[in-house]
Amino acid sequence: MQEMLLKPHSRIQVIEGAKHNLPDREALRAARAICELAEGLTADDLLLVLISGGGSALLPAPKPPVLLEEKEKVTKLLASRGATIQELNTIRKALSLLKGGGLAQAAYPAQVLSLILSDVIGDPVDFIASGPTVASSHSTQDCFEILAKYNLLSSLPKSVETVLHSSSSDSVRSKDYSHVYNVIIGSNSLALEEAKHQAEALGYLTLILSAAVCGEVNRVAKLYGLLIQFVCLSMAGPGVDSLIDKKRPVSPHPFSRRGSSHKRR
Repeated sequence: MQEMLLKPHSRIQVIEGAKHNLPDREALRAARAICELAEGLTADDLLLVLISGGGSALLPAPKPPVLLEEKEKVTKLLASRGATIQELNTIRKALSLLKGGGLAQAAYPAQVLSLILSDVIGDPVDFIASGPTVASSHSTQDCFEILAKYNLLSSLPKSVETVLHSSSSDSVRSKDYSHVYNVIIGSNSLALEEAKHQAEALGYLTLILSAAVCGEVNRVAKLYGLLIQFVCLSMAGPGVDSLIDKKRPVSPHPFSRRGSSHKRR
Protein backbone atom coordinates (compact mmCIF):
# COMPACT_ATOMS: atom_id res chain seq x y z
CA MET A 1 0.00 0.00 0.00
CA GLN A 2 2.86 2.37 0.71
CA GLU A 3 3.93 2.56 -2.93
CA MET A 4 0.36 3.55 -3.90
CA LEU A 5 0.53 6.70 -1.79
CA LEU A 6 1.33 9.98 -3.50
CA LYS A 7 4.93 11.12 -3.27
CA PRO A 8 5.80 14.50 -1.76
CA HIS A 9 5.35 17.37 -4.25
CA SER A 10 3.23 15.17 -6.55
CA ARG A 11 1.32 17.00 -9.27
CA ILE A 12 -1.72 14.88 -8.41
CA GLN A 13 -4.10 16.50 -5.94
CA VAL A 14 -6.53 14.38 -3.92
CA ILE A 15 -9.57 15.91 -2.23
CA GLU A 16 -11.62 13.48 -0.14
CA GLY A 17 -15.29 14.26 0.24
CA ALA A 18 -18.88 13.03 -0.06
CA LYS A 19 -18.77 10.87 3.07
CA HIS A 20 -21.61 8.33 3.20
CA ASN A 21 -22.23 9.14 -0.49
CA LEU A 22 -23.62 12.58 0.34
CA PRO A 23 -22.26 15.81 -1.16
CA ASP A 24 -20.47 18.02 1.37
CA ARG A 25 -18.21 21.06 1.54
CA GLU A 26 -15.08 19.10 0.60
CA ALA A 27 -16.79 17.64 -2.45
CA LEU A 28 -17.96 21.14 -3.39
CA ARG A 29 -14.37 22.41 -3.09
CA ALA A 30 -13.20 19.55 -5.32
CA ALA A 31 -15.88 20.33 -7.91
CA ARG A 32 -14.81 23.97 -8.04
CA ALA A 33 -11.16 22.97 -8.50
CA ILE A 34 -12.08 20.55 -11.30
CA CYS A 35 -14.22 23.20 -13.01
CA GLU A 36 -11.39 25.73 -12.80
CA LEU A 37 -8.93 23.25 -14.28
CA ALA A 38 -11.32 22.35 -17.12
CA GLU A 39 -12.03 25.97 -18.01
CA GLY A 40 -8.29 26.64 -18.33
CA LEU A 41 -7.70 23.99 -21.01
CA THR A 42 -7.01 24.70 -24.68
CA ALA A 43 -7.47 22.85 -27.98
CA ASP A 44 -4.01 21.30 -27.47
CA ASP A 45 -5.02 19.64 -24.19
CA LEU A 46 -6.62 16.29 -23.34
CA LEU A 47 -8.89 15.98 -20.31
CA LEU A 48 -8.99 12.41 -18.99
CA VAL A 49 -12.07 11.81 -16.83
CA LEU A 50 -12.56 8.70 -14.70
CA ILE A 51 -16.22 8.18 -13.83
CA SER A 52 -17.90 5.64 -11.56
CA GLY A 53 -20.90 5.21 -9.30
CA GLY A 54 -20.96 7.82 -6.55
CA GLY A 55 -19.77 10.51 -8.94
CA SER A 56 -22.96 12.51 -8.45
CA ALA A 57 -22.13 13.10 -4.78
CA LEU A 58 -18.44 13.69 -5.52
CA LEU A 59 -19.04 16.48 -8.04
CA PRO A 60 -21.63 18.88 -6.58
CA ALA A 61 -21.76 22.26 -8.30
CA PRO A 62 -25.26 23.76 -7.85
CA LYS A 63 -26.41 26.38 -10.33
CA PRO A 64 -26.72 29.76 -8.60
CA PRO A 65 -28.72 30.76 -6.65
CA VAL A 66 -29.23 27.13 -5.49
CA LEU A 67 -27.21 26.29 -2.39
CA LEU A 68 -25.66 22.87 -1.77
CA GLU A 69 -27.98 22.32 1.21
CA GLU A 70 -31.05 23.14 -0.90
CA LYS A 71 -30.04 20.76 -3.67
CA GLU A 72 -29.37 18.07 -1.08
CA LYS A 73 -32.80 18.66 0.46
CA VAL A 74 -34.53 18.01 -2.87
CA THR A 75 -32.44 14.89 -3.48
CA LYS A 76 -33.21 13.47 -0.02
CA LEU A 77 -36.93 14.16 -0.42
CA LEU A 78 -37.02 12.33 -3.75
CA ALA A 79 -35.02 9.38 -2.39
CA SER A 80 -37.25 9.09 0.69
CA ARG A 81 -40.32 8.81 -1.54
CA GLY A 82 -38.89 6.04 -3.69
CA ALA A 83 -37.51 7.89 -6.70
CA THR A 84 -35.34 5.79 -9.01
CA ILE A 85 -31.68 6.55 -9.67
CA GLN A 86 -32.69 7.75 -13.14
CA GLU A 87 -35.20 10.21 -11.66
CA LEU A 88 -32.73 11.40 -9.02
CA ASN A 89 -30.03 12.03 -11.62
CA THR A 90 -32.44 13.83 -13.94
CA ILE A 91 -33.08 16.40 -11.19
CA ARG A 92 -29.40 16.55 -10.22
CA LYS A 93 -28.40 17.33 -13.81
CA ALA A 94 -30.93 20.13 -14.10
CA LEU A 95 -29.59 21.81 -10.94
CA SER A 96 -25.87 21.34 -11.65
CA LEU A 97 -23.21 23.31 -13.51
CA LEU A 98 -21.06 20.21 -14.19
CA LYS A 99 -23.50 17.32 -14.52
CA GLY A 100 -25.49 16.67 -17.70
CA GLY A 101 -22.51 17.48 -19.90
CA GLY A 102 -21.43 20.57 -17.97
CA LEU A 103 -17.88 19.35 -17.37
CA ALA A 104 -17.38 18.58 -21.07
CA GLN A 105 -18.61 22.05 -22.00
CA ALA A 106 -16.32 23.67 -19.43
CA ALA A 107 -13.35 21.87 -21.01
CA TYR A 108 -14.13 22.92 -24.61
CA PRO A 109 -12.21 23.11 -26.95
CA ALA A 110 -9.94 20.51 -25.29
CA GLN A 111 -10.44 16.85 -26.22
CA VAL A 112 -12.28 14.91 -23.48
CA LEU A 113 -11.89 11.17 -22.90
CA SER A 114 -14.14 9.62 -20.24
CA LEU A 115 -13.49 6.10 -18.97
CA ILE A 116 -16.67 4.94 -17.25
CA LEU A 117 -17.51 2.24 -14.70
CA SER A 118 -21.25 1.75 -14.95
CA ASP A 119 -23.45 1.16 -11.89
CA VAL A 120 -26.74 1.71 -13.73
CA ILE A 121 -28.75 -1.03 -15.45
CA GLY A 122 -28.44 -0.79 -19.22
CA ASP A 123 -25.35 1.47 -19.00
CA PRO A 124 -27.00 4.78 -20.04
CA VAL A 125 -23.95 7.06 -20.00
CA ASP A 126 -26.01 10.18 -19.32
CA PHE A 127 -27.19 8.70 -16.00
CA ILE A 128 -23.91 7.25 -14.69
CA ALA A 129 -22.67 9.82 -12.14
CA SER A 130 -25.28 12.13 -13.73
CA GLY A 131 -23.29 12.27 -16.97
CA PRO A 132 -20.73 15.09 -16.51
CA THR A 133 -19.40 14.52 -20.05
CA VAL A 134 -22.67 13.54 -21.75
CA ALA A 135 -25.43 15.77 -23.06
CA SER A 136 -28.59 15.44 -21.00
CA SER A 137 -31.44 13.66 -22.76
CA HIS A 138 -34.08 15.22 -20.52
CA SER A 139 -35.86 18.56 -20.48
CA THR A 140 -37.04 20.88 -17.75
CA GLN A 141 -40.54 19.52 -18.30
CA ASP A 142 -39.25 16.06 -17.36
CA CYS A 143 -38.04 17.50 -14.05
CA PHE A 144 -41.41 19.03 -13.25
CA GLU A 145 -43.15 15.74 -14.05
CA ILE A 146 -40.84 13.85 -11.68
CA LEU A 147 -41.37 16.39 -8.90
CA ALA A 148 -45.14 16.29 -9.45
CA LYS A 149 -45.11 12.48 -9.36
CA TYR A 150 -43.73 12.60 -5.81
CA ASN A 151 -45.84 15.62 -4.73
CA LEU A 152 -42.84 17.89 -4.22
CA LEU A 153 -43.75 20.90 -6.35
CA SER A 154 -45.17 22.80 -3.38
CA SER A 155 -42.18 22.13 -1.12
CA LEU A 156 -39.32 23.18 -3.41
CA PRO A 157 -36.85 25.84 -2.25
CA LYS A 158 -37.41 29.11 -4.10
CA SER A 159 -33.94 28.93 -5.65
CA VAL A 160 -34.68 25.52 -7.18
CA GLU A 161 -37.89 26.86 -8.72
CA THR A 162 -35.94 29.81 -10.15
CA VAL A 163 -33.34 27.59 -11.82
CA LEU A 164 -35.88 25.16 -13.25
CA HIS A 165 -38.11 27.91 -14.63
CA SER A 166 -35.17 29.75 -16.20
CA SER A 167 -33.67 26.67 -17.86
CA SER A 168 -34.35 26.11 -21.53
CA SER A 169 -35.15 22.52 -22.52
CA ASP A 170 -32.88 22.82 -25.56
CA SER A 171 -29.94 24.62 -23.95
CA VAL A 172 -27.84 21.48 -23.44
CA ARG A 173 -28.94 19.56 -26.52
CA SER A 174 -27.83 22.33 -28.88
CA LYS A 175 -24.23 22.34 -27.65
CA ASP A 176 -21.33 20.66 -29.42
CA TYR A 177 -20.01 17.39 -27.97
CA SER A 178 -17.85 16.34 -30.93
CA HIS A 179 -14.75 16.82 -28.75
CA VAL A 180 -15.93 14.15 -26.26
CA TYR A 181 -15.37 10.38 -26.34
CA ASN A 182 -17.13 8.29 -23.69
CA VAL A 183 -16.04 4.66 -23.15
CA ILE A 184 -17.62 2.14 -20.75
CA ILE A 185 -14.72 0.05 -19.40
CA GLY A 186 -16.66 -1.82 -16.71
CA SER A 187 -20.30 -2.81 -16.20
CA ASN A 188 -22.57 -5.49 -14.79
CA SER A 189 -22.78 -7.18 -18.20
CA LEU A 190 -19.01 -7.22 -18.68
CA ALA A 191 -18.47 -8.58 -15.17
CA LEU A 192 -21.08 -11.32 -15.66
CA GLU A 193 -19.57 -12.41 -18.98
CA GLU A 194 -16.08 -12.64 -17.46
CA ALA A 195 -17.38 -14.55 -14.42
CA LYS A 196 -19.17 -16.95 -16.78
CA HIS A 197 -15.99 -17.42 -18.80
CA GLN A 198 -13.90 -18.14 -15.72
CA ALA A 199 -16.50 -20.55 -14.29
CA GLU A 200 -16.70 -22.48 -17.54
CA ALA A 201 -12.92 -22.72 -17.65
CA LEU A 202 -13.18 -24.50 -14.28
CA GLY A 203 -15.73 -26.92 -15.69
CA TYR A 204 -18.93 -25.45 -14.28
CA LEU A 205 -22.27 -25.43 -16.09
CA THR A 206 -23.16 -21.72 -16.28
CA LEU A 207 -26.14 -19.59 -17.17
CA ILE A 208 -26.50 -15.82 -16.87
CA LEU A 209 -30.06 -15.31 -15.70
CA SER A 210 -30.09 -11.57 -16.32
CA ALA A 211 -27.93 -8.47 -16.38
CA ALA A 212 -30.90 -6.29 -15.49
CA VAL A 213 -32.15 -7.59 -12.15
CA CYS A 214 -33.49 -4.83 -9.91
CA GLY A 215 -35.79 -4.54 -6.93
CA GLU A 216 -35.74 -4.90 -3.17
CA VAL A 217 -32.75 -6.98 -2.07
CA ASN A 218 -34.76 -9.24 0.28
CA ARG A 219 -37.19 -10.26 -2.45
CA VAL A 220 -34.54 -10.77 -5.12
CA ALA A 221 -32.42 -12.82 -2.70
CA LYS A 222 -35.39 -15.08 -1.91
CA LEU A 223 -35.97 -15.64 -5.62
CA TYR A 224 -32.34 -16.62 -6.15
CA GLY A 225 -32.53 -18.89 -3.11
CA LEU A 226 -35.50 -20.74 -4.63
CA LEU A 227 -33.69 -21.04 -7.96
CA ILE A 228 -30.64 -22.54 -6.25
CA GLN A 229 -32.82 -25.04 -4.39
CA PHE A 230 -34.49 -26.02 -7.66
CA VAL A 231 -31.13 -26.55 -9.36
CA CYS A 232 -29.75 -28.58 -6.44
CA LEU A 233 -32.82 -30.82 -6.33
CA SER A 234 -32.70 -31.29 -10.09
CA MET A 235 -28.99 -32.11 -10.07
CA ALA A 236 -29.59 -34.75 -7.40
CA GLY A 237 -31.48 -36.80 -10.00
CA PRO A 238 -30.07 -39.09 -12.73
CA GLY A 239 -27.97 -36.31 -14.25
CA VAL A 240 -27.92 -33.00 -16.06
CA ASP A 241 -30.42 -34.27 -18.63
CA SER A 242 -33.10 -34.39 -15.94
CA LEU A 243 -32.49 -30.73 -15.22
CA ILE A 244 -32.91 -29.87 -18.89
CA ASP A 245 -36.08 -31.98 -19.20
CA LYS A 246 -37.66 -30.36 -16.15
CA LYS A 247 -36.80 -26.91 -17.40
CA ARG A 248 -38.38 -27.26 -20.83
CA PRO A 249 -42.04 -26.85 -19.76
CA VAL A 250 -41.15 -23.58 -18.03
CA SER A 251 -39.17 -21.91 -20.80
CA PRO A 252 -38.49 -22.63 -24.48
CA HIS A 253 -34.81 -21.92 -23.85
CA PRO A 254 -32.83 -24.88 -22.45
CA PHE A 255 -29.88 -24.60 -20.11
CA SER A 256 -26.63 -24.32 -22.02
CA ARG A 257 -24.20 -27.21 -22.02
CA ARG A 258 -20.48 -26.81 -22.27
CA GLY A 259 -19.44 -26.25 -25.82
CA SER A 260 -22.86 -25.00 -26.94
CA SER A 261 -23.88 -21.43 -27.71
CA HIS A 262 -27.50 -21.27 -26.51
CA LYS A 263 -28.52 -17.86 -25.20
CA ARG A 264 -31.35 -16.72 -22.96
CA ARG A 265 -32.74 -13.25 -22.79
